[in-house]
Amino acid sequence: MEKNRGRDPPIYFMRSKIQQLIPWMHPYKIGVGPTMIFDKPRNKFYWELLKQCKDKVCVEVGFGTGILTLMALHHGAKHIYAYEKDPSIFELGKYIIEELGFSDRVTFVNENYKSKDHRYLDIELIFHEIIGRNIWKEDISNTFRGATTKIVPNVLACNIRLFKGSVGRKPTLDLPRYSTGCEWLDKTYLEVLKDLWKEKDTITYDGISYPNSRLIGSYKVSINNWIPQTIEVDIEVENGIVFPEYYIDDFKLAEGHWVVDKSIKVNKKYTKFIQNTTDGNWWLE
Repeated sequence: MEKNRGRDPPIYFMRSKIQQLIPWMHPYKIGVGPTMIFDKPRNKFYWELLKQCKDKVCVEVGFGTGILTLMALHHGAKHIYAYEKDPSIFELGKYIIEELGFSDRVTFVNENYKSKDHRYLDIELIFHEIIGRNIWKEDISNTFRGATTKIVPNVLACNIRLFKGSVGRKPTLDLPRYSTGCEWLDKTYLEVLKDLWKEKDTITYDGISYPNSRLIGSYKVSINNWIPQTIEVDIEVENGIVFPEYYIDDFKLAEGHWVVDKSIKVNKKYTKFIQNTTDGNWWLE
């Protein structure tokens, strides 16, 4: 039989346990997407930030491939307790740090970090990058709840902006043609969804950047302070596209590898921007 060319599954050359645990190392063999590792603005930001680790006992929360721990060690950190909850990524980061000969200055912890974990240790600084497409995406508010040790980055900020203009990307879902495959669900469940999809006052887009926008509200919070479950900001908007712009210690996330958050097109008056600090989702009222 003739070989089915072009449809063979990808081959991962498994020379070690690490390559077996992290199949997406192919073809770069670096463990995670290259956009994060080669994110120069993000790396330069953390390079400067972590100079304050010199002569300190530190904790890194979510050490991943170990890049931030290595920066801190280079800048003279005395010892680092490196937490990573994902078992496979933990093995990869531990392997890299051990290969570079720093294992005597790092305690590896394959657990989900909580601020009470080191209450009996003399920790002087906590650093992290547990942020996603928005500053609250990875449950940062609960992770550090009750922490008294200095945390960096520390200040999380959001600028709420308004764009007046058109968007090239339009919803293309042809509702009458879609079916769940179950007639009863089509007549009940799907009808409720269709009512939501017909809403004309608001349209939510995803991952779109906007030029020439106007600031309509903002907030700043410190991780070391008490963080409410929701943050409310007074705004005034009737028409246009509302979107958030996130910062960590004055570093704009959009300048790094992070995907742009959702945006909402409005055609009626809203006076509140509300954001959940557990997962970062937000809405207008």
